[in-house]
Amino acid sequence: MRRRNLLIGVAPLAMSVLLAACDKAPEAQLQPNPKSWNLPIMTAPMGAPIEHTTVGSVVSDQRVDIASRLSGYIREIQVQEGDRVQRGQVLARLDAADVEGGIRQAAAAHGAAQAALRDAQTDLERFERLFERGGVSDNEMRKVRLKFDAAREALNQARAGLDTALAQRAYAEISSPVDGLVVARLKRVGDLAVPGVPLLTVESGRDLLFETFVAESRIAAIETGQAARVSLDSLPAPLSGRVTRVVPSGDPVSRRYQVKIALPETPGLMPGMFGRAVFTLGESPAPVVPRRALTERGGLTGVFVVDGEGLARFRWLRTGREWPDRVEVSAGLAADERFVAAVEPALREGDRVIPAEAAQ
Repeated sequence: MRRRNLLIGVAPLAMSVLLAACDKAPEAQLQPNPKSWNLPIMTAPMGAPIEHTTVGSVVSDQRVDIASRLSGYIREIQVQEGDRVQRGQVLARLDAADVEGGIRQAAAAHGAAQAALRDAQTDLERFERLFERGGVSDNEMRKVRLKFDAAREALNQARAGLDTALAQRAYAEISSPVDGLVVARLKRVGDLAVPGVPLLTVESGRDLLFETFVAESRIAAIETGQAARVSLDSLPAPLSGRVTRVVPSGDPVSRRYQVKIALPETPGLMPGMFGRAVFTLGESPAPVVPRRALTERGGLTGVFVVDGEGLARFRWLRTGREWPDRVEVSAGLAADERFVAAVEPALREGDRVIPAEAAQ
């Protein structure tokens, strides 16, 4: 009976010891031995660029409004919107009836002046012979010479009038001053052309600029000659441009200033394309880490910092601006701290990291 009681008392003690051993076994299995990794290590560089982005459009530096120098009805317009034209190509013709009438009138005046000069020259030659024989006085000779000089000046005046009338005939045909594209047709056949009022607008496909407007708070950091990156929705790759003009007079409503960026000659680049310009205004003191250094642990994004003993310690980061290959760190990492530059998926907290090479 005593032996039986003894067994009953020992059994619970043995069971408790066995359960305790079973509880500790899984915990021991969840703690793997630290590993050693041969990985690149780097420190975060400073000086991330501070960028300002604006929207704008591609414009031509040679946009010409073509107008007539004469008043007259439009007889013919030979181009439409979208037509390409060459320099010197006739674009429109005016009714030149008035011009031709002016030419005939000027030609008649020129002929009359020529006849008057011939008559005055005949009189001058006859009076000179008489004057040599003493047949006329000095006063009469002076008047004949004066009449000849007046006839000669009248001929010069008539010749100038004829040249002016002939020049008006050339203005009856309106030609393109540049190679380009007709982007607007503002008049039709039969309309009255008036000097200074555009008939057509021609835009050159060369010397294209990106026109944008910069806020008042940013314009002081933008200078002529400064590099800018222009991304257009219609082109696959961004273009490297340079600021060519900064208009120092802002819009009183929007408080924005016009900036024009010279663009390189690029296939497919056309006026009117929409895009964005990125200006670099300085550098930020925040550190920057490469994207391949970032990893996610427990739903948090961070890097593995390497401590003084060479052990990996996961550090959560708060990130800011992002680029295709790097990320700006707003908080969580100092500039002089070392971290793993290329994370292995199996890297764990407490693993030893041996520097593989100097990370770039």
